[in-house]
Amino acid sequence: MTERADPSPLVYAKPPPKPVARFHLSDGWFGFLITVPALLIMLTVFVFPLVFSAYTSLHRFEITRPDRTRFIWFENYATILQDDAFQRALGNTLTYVLVAVPIEFAIGLILALALATITRGRGMFRTLLVIPQMLAPAVMALMWKFMYNDELGIINHLLREWGVNRPPLWLTDTPLALFSIIIVEIWATVPIFVLLLLAGLLSIPSEYYEAAAIDGGSAWAVFRHVTLPLLQPVILVALLIRGMDAFRVFDLVYVLTGGGPALRTDVLSYYIFRTAFTDRDFGLASAGAWIVSIILLTGGLILIRFMRRRA
Repeated sequence: MTERADPSPLVYAKPPPKPVARFHLSDGWFGFLITVPALLIMLTVFVFPLVFSAYTSLHRFEITRPDRTRFIWFENYATILQDDAFQRALGNTLTYVLVAVPIEFAIGLILALALATITRGRGMFRTLLVIPQMLAPAVMALMWKFMYNDELGIINHLLREWGVNRPPLWLTDTPLALFSIIIVEIWATVPIFVLLLLAGLLSIPSEYYEAAAIDGGSAWAVFRHVTLPLLQPVILVALLIRGMDAFRVFDLVYVLTGGGPALRTDVLSYYIFRTAFTDRDFGLASAGAWIVSIILLTGGLILIRFMRRRA
């Protein structure tokens, strides 16, 4: 009689060899390491100049004699706030922003609404609108300065052809010079509003407009209750970007008028530039730059809160 094998033998498998311990880098540390180069660049080109400008604004600082640097607390801020030239530059800057940006927004919104209804040729119109953005600000300002020229400029030439015997002196007439720069600003930056607002309009789902049409809403009611509320985030971004950029205007003023005539077109950026590189008062210029930064930060926060409250 043959022996039967055990039907359930105990099988002892040989344990696998332990893996060799290797260095393991967590996802958090890996993300931190790959961002270190960018952080170092930011510290070099942003944080250090920011801290140094704050340090300079609290000192009597002479770049030619750094050994004479003296800590004076907030004296530079008090001095610059009492300066008549600073107050004039602040008034001109506020006028510049409050006139240019609303006009740019209104024209940009009208053009964006028109382009949103166009199905053929929209790309061509977009390309034409981007042309002013292809020009460097200094080149654009030089082009307009030649156009504004009283003797050789095309604008006054056309005005004489149309019967205006004494066309305006666009850049030398005291009450007109600042608004002449604003015209250039509007021409150059309306395309930014158009492109941003057009992108927002095209992203609105068509179902909202179909529902409004079924309810019998008029064009104005649809614009007020559908388009504007849904476009509000894009409007906020556009106003923030253009408002801050217009508040820091420098190139156009520097090339077109140099702050003249009689400092009637002097703006904050040009005032700070002149204080630093003409008067050689870097402490006062740094204080002015910080005041501008505080104004921009406060204005941006107020605009964001206002738009959120409206939403």
